[in-house]
Amino acid sequence: MCRCRLMLSYLCVLLLAGLCSADVALSKPQIAENQNRTAAGHLANGSLALHLELRRGIWHPETNDGRAIEVSSIAEEGHAPQAPGPLVRVPQGTQVQAFVHNLLSATAYVHGLHQHPGKPDDMMQIAAGATKSVTFLTSEPGTYLYWASTSKDDTSGEDLMSGAFIVDPPGSAVADRVFVIQVWGKDLFQPTFDAVLSINGKAWPYTERLHAQLGEPEQWRVVNATPFEHPMHLHGFYFNIDAVGDGEVEHRYNDAERRMAVTEVVAGNHTFDMTWVPGREGSWLFHCHLLDHMMRDFRPAWLYGPNGPPESATHMHHADDPNALGMGELVLGITVTGEPQVIPAKASLPVSEKHLYIRERKASPFAPGGPGFYLDGVSDKVGTVGPPLVITRGERTAITVHNELDEPTSIHWHGLELESYYDGVAGWSGAGQNTTPYVRPGESFVAYMTPPRSGTFIYHTHWHNVIQLTSGLYGPLIVLDPGQKYDPATDKVFLLGRGGPNEFKDPLMLNGSAQPGLMVLLTGQKYRFRFVNITPSDAHLDTSLLLNGKTVKWRAVAKDGADLPASQAIERDATQMISVGETYDYEFSPKDPGNYELRFSSDIGSVVTQIIAIVPRADPFSVFAAKR
Repeated sequence: MCRCRLMLSYLCVLLLAGLCSADVALSKPQIAENQNRTAAGHLANGSLALHLELRRGIWHPETNDGRAIEVSSIAEEGHAPQAPGPLVRVPQGTQVQAFVHNLLSATAYVHGLHQHPGKPDDMMQIAAGATKSVTFLTSEPGTYLYWASTSKDDTSGEDLMSGAFIVDPPGSAVADRVFVIQVWGKDLFQPTFDAVLSINGKAWPYTERLHAQLGEPEQWRVVNATPFEHPMHLHGFYFNIDAVGDGEVEHRYNDAERRMAVTEVVAGNHTFDMTWVPGREGSWLFHCHLLDHMMRDFRPAWLYGPNGPPESATHMHHADDPNALGMGELVLGITVTGEPQVIPAKASLPVSEKHLYIRERKASPFAPGGPGFYLDGVSDKVGTVGPPLVITRGERTAITVHNELDEPTSIHWHGLELESYYDGVAGWSGAGQNTTPYVRPGESFVAYMTPPRSGTFIYHTHWHNVIQLTSGLYGPLIVLDPGQKYDPATDKVFLLGRGGPNEFKDPLMLNGSAQPGLMVLLTGQKYRFRFVNITPSDAHLDTSLLLNGKTVKWRAVAKDGADLPASQAIERDATQMISVGETYDYEFSPKDPGNYELRFSSDIGSVVTQIIAIVPRADPFSVFAAKR
């Protein structure tokens, strides 16, 4: 579903929430944070008795004595309401008898409390003040979702009335964690718009701080109880995607299907299961890569309507609070403990050294002025995006970042498996007393890395200032196998960004331009296309390669720098949805000459098209195919 349709659905939810603010209860209980560690109900002899209540309550998404929001919530009878709702977790084959008491002042519609796989329209309708029950037998193991709303047509849940429903294989005790993403909001499309996104009932920097043990596998279940897409990114490590689901039906991957990622998109009311192994100690992050979902006080322009947001909403800078790091909402902090970290700069000398300068750049006809990158020995001027930064797999590399701006910054090496100290989250990355510093004006920072795999990655600012990102402080990071040389004539990078913080007015940019020039390729030549989405909030970029209006074919190669399983590394239609923080690699071997269109379309507006002329080698026009 496109973002605009989701917004209209969500608007209905917010309006109904306002109409139903009166509660039949005389008092508003405090809503407790639910870390999804304890299952609700009474389980005995293969049966679960579950008693739930729908009621209004007071939610504190930050500290318990901080901001207070009155919302609809779910409680287990006799207990405080929770955010998210009580965890329903049972073994396969359990008989569930669920009673739901509606303490709201309007009729409620409860979804998901049934056998799975299930149907979204299988719901309980409960009048205000009434109680209904349902009995069913749990079937397929998996990660599911239940939710409630006071709108019969709502399919996303209202306020905090949602929770995880886990069915385990019989006889197994799974040591995993369950993380539920929820949203509350008001005044959609108004300058007074306000919203809070949370993970297990809290928003960063008040989300649970996680701890993991070096070498010990972590199994996580991510449940998206919002109508929005969230590209969830793990710093420093790959994770395996074990299963994906839509809240009602789950598909569990077998060994041949299982793929790796560093960023995984979870659609509205969808889920995914992941497994990862901490390979290096230190502090790491797991967060949504949409800037407005992981940055304090920033909201994209499209949430406010055509008049745009207040000036402050698009000019937020990095916070001074080291506990917040300029981030907010959908962020989890992870500390991996193990053997004491050895700062690798002292352990081994780099084989390769590179110098990356950050300098102010003047405005161009199609791009605003602002900070940009200059790579010593590669580029001769500061570009609208960073140049390809090419390094070699297994080769110890030192990249010195020189900050010539009048403000601090920090650079994150997105997708690379490296030591925490060099990950680039200033004030957070590192271990013990070795915490990554800001790169202050006039200073430099040396990041050491020895990439263990080749692929397509990203380097970008992790200083939470939307102006830095949309001015072009990002670029492609390409890791090649030893002995390989980067040839831009056949290795094509397509880097997607935005030309400013206002998606209503600022264009989608391809390789730093809203109007990219003609690209010439040759028939019979194999090309590697590297796609990167590092826009602030374009969560759904539809990509297609067309000839005469028809989709052509290409071969899938990699996702997030990791080679795809053989079953997925196949020729397919040349279409791909690319979310923020994702990279995709495809091989393209054109057979037919013609004018091709490589089209990128965002669901929040704006299209950018790369025209590609495919010509035979004998064609005079073919001389332009070698143009760098």
